[in-house]
Amino acid sequence: MRSSVLGGFTVVEVLVAIFMFGLILFGIMQVFEPTTLAYPSAQRTINTQRSGRTAMDVMAREIRMAGYFPENADKTDENDQSNAIEVATNAALAVAGDLDGAGSTSTFLFCLDAGTLRRVHGPRGAASSYSCRGGNVLAERVDRLAFAYYDASSTPLPNPPTGAYDLDGQAIGTVPSFATTTERGAIRRIVMTLTATEAVPNQPSQTYTLTSDVRLRNP
Repeated sequence: MRSSVLGGFTVVEVLVAIFMFGLILFGIMQVFEPTTLAYPSAQRTINTQRSGRTAMDVMAREIRMAGYFPENADKTDENDQSNAIEVATNAALAVAGDLDGAGSTSTFLFCLDAGTLRRVHGPRGAASSYSCRGGNVLAERVDRLAFAYYDASSTPLPNPPTGAYDLDGQAIGTVPSFATTTERGAIRRIVMTLTATEAVPNQPSQTYTLTSDVRLRNP
């Protein structure tokens, strides 16, 4: 019995050709599939890192200007208002001054709320200015936000450093007291650390850590 002929090729030859083409196509897909899956993973990681760096830049710029009070320009020292560091804990920081160039003194709180890095901007002495919820979002998917404090000699505050600490016993959630400012008043340098994780389907989670070393301009 003869095999059928299709345009000069037998059915067997056509089937073999289709099978070989399928194998080649499968091999090509195996090569390009990991690259295709890796691209969105890399893109998401880049976006997350960019968001984290932007947040760190905002915090560093404004924290560096803590204690800047232009409304006192008619005085000998335009930065003579005390208590620029209002709350300093291992996971949150509240500073005061005209940090955004608005022309008035305000409180700026940087804190972590359920994986979201927030910046709270409000009037000094108002309870809402020291509450993390409701603040503007600086970055999402943040696992850890940490602050370390140093005096003019780069000695850690407190010394020796403890696990969880609230300088001068002050924490966010309430209006801070300035009956004692020994530790907060000694701060001259702040090191910030931000750790975030980007989860990507079918890929290992991508974790990165950013650090910024800030020296205060208006101690």
